[in-house]
Amino acid sequence: MSSDEKKMKDFLAKHKPKTPEQLAKELREMEDAKSKYTKDVQVLEQNIKKFNEMLDPLVDPISGDVLCWVRRPTQKEWEDLIPQELLEYTNIEDVPQDVAKKYRDYQFDMMAQLISHPKKDAAWWKANSTLVFQELFQAHLADVYRKLGVMAENF
Repeated sequence: MSSDEKKMKDFLAKHKPKTPEQLAKELREMEDAKSKYTKDVQVLEQNIKKFNEMLDPLVDPISGDVLCWVRRPTQKEWEDLIPQELLEYTNIEDVPQDVAKKYRDYQFDMMAQLISHPKKDAAWWKANSTLVFQELFQAHLADVYRKLGVMAENF
């Protein structure tokens, strides 16, 4: 007996073929399981909205304390949040000074839009955010964006 034949025999011993009755039973069980889930459009839309309202904690890496809760932006919000002029730069260090100056306070607008708890305006975030907090916020957004990018690439 060749090694391929032995492998096939071992495989069949572990994974015995199913009878037509077993297959029919499994298919019925799968259909029954699907019937538990709703197809009501209004319920599905509410579920999507609820899913999209999930908040992520922004955590102080030193103390482990939660600093705020950040909402995940929708695709439309991502597109609206990032000015087209900034999209051509992959690193913040590459942004020319005149462009950076133009969008200097833009990050605080993003904070006002995306931070849900505590909910504050851009002026409050500017007055109460240190450079370290701003860096944490940007790192959080970059991580969310990176994860979404990975998911989109794997789509």
